[in-house]
Amino acid sequence: MILGLRMPPKLADGVRRVALMAPIALITKIDKWRRHQADVPNLSEAIRRLIEMGLDASSKGEKKPKS
Repeated sequence: MILGLRMPPKLADGVRRVALMAPIALITKIDKWRRHQADVPNLSEAIRRLIEMGLDASSKGEKKPKS
């Protein structure tokens, strides 16, 4: 547990809470995306997954320095 808060077991270690303000239109898009997932993640999990997907896609598109 972190500071008396219950955290999902997979998130209990090395977690930092981040506040996010976003336009309603963006939250609506995220809600639509998450409802199409097999396990229908909650909003926080959906945002984590989308961030990971974006970072993975971004790293694949990066140009590697020439040696």
